[in-house]
Parts: sequence; structure tokens; C-alpha cells
Amino acid sequence: MKKAGQKRTLSSSKSETTRKKESSTVRERIIETAVRLFESQGYAATGINQIIAESNAAKASFYDHFLSKELLGKEYLIRYGKRHLTLIRSLIEHSETPKEFLSSWVKIIRRQLRMQKLYGCPMANLRAQIGSDSPLLAREVQKLTTETLAVLADFLLVQKAAANEKSARLMARRMFSAYEGAIHLWQLTGEAEALEDIEFLSLQILQTSEHN
Repeated sequence: MKKAGQKRTLSSSKSETTRKKESSTVRERIIETAVRLFESQGYAATGINQIIAESNAAKASFYDHFLSKELLGKEYLIRYGKRHLTLIRSLIEHSETPKEFLSSWVKIIRRQLRMQKLYGCPMANLRAQIGSDSPLLAREVQKLTTETLAVLADFLLVQKAAANEKSARLMARRMFSAYEGAIHLWQLTGEAEALEDIEFLSLQILQTSEHN
């Protein structure tokens, strides 16, 4: 009897482990599908039913993991944010100067364009699509933007491209504005050359700071 009880316990434990793995797999499929659709066709244009269908998830399973599209959108921003900040920090780590950093950043953006995987700035795209409908997502976008600016400002300080923290924050903001502006101009015109403005305008910002 004792052995039979042990077998049942082991079997129940294995079943629970299997259920957890399957649940985790379904959650990942939902997130991966949402990331692809949110980036390629937009947050506003992507419905829950499409995500469910393309992730091969049951509707009940979707709501087990995400009570709303908004919460899935938050997870998307968190994951994008980690990927985005990891890239920026990696470029900084491998760049000896701000110019080298900017050149590497633009090369990556142009490579995304060649691979047809450039959809604009995911933060700006989502923020524009939600309007005032989602304070939760608006806060997530603001948080990620603030973190991005802080990373850039720290880099400029370390590189002695800025005289002080206030100047570094200002320069970081203007450089990020150059990035956002160039990306939007590319979206508006379809001209890949617009992406070169990221480096060109940012270098002008750095040179202007040197003369002040």
C-alpha cells in the first residue's frame, strides 16, 4: 500500500510539472505572437482573437495568463525594453567614442531595414496608438524612455562629452529626439537616407556642446 501511495504521489508530481511546463509554453507562444504582431502591424490593429489564433492557444488559456490585451501590451513593453536597453548598453560597451556608438547604432537600424524588420520605434508607435486610453501603457512607455535617456546621459558623462549631469541629460534628450525624428521621417517618406540623420544630427549636437 505504501508503494502504491508513493507511485500516486510521484505520478501526481510529474503531472503537475507537465502542466506547468505546458502552461509556460502556451504563455511564451502568446507573448511571442503578440510581439511579432504588435511590431509588424501595430498594437491598435492587433486583436486578441488574432493573437489566440496565431499562437495556437485556447481562448481560456489566453485569459489564464492575461486578463486583458492591455496587460499583454505591458508585458510586450517590458520585454522590448529589456532587449532595447541591452542593445544600447552593448553598443556603448563596445564603443570608444560617441561617434563610434552612433555609427554602430545606425548600422543596426539599416540592417533591420534591409531584413524588412524595421517597423519604426516600438515605444513611439504604441504610445501614438493608445492615445489617452491606457494610462498603464503610457506610464510604461514613459518609464522606458526615461531609462533610455539615463543610459545615454551616463555614457556621455563617462566619455566627457558633457560637462555635467544637466548638460548630459540635455544632450541625451536631443540625440534621442534626432533618432525619433529620423525614424518618423523614414516612415513618412520611405527614404532610407533619412536614417543617416540620426548620426549626422547627433554629431552636430555633440559639436555644439563642445563649443559651449
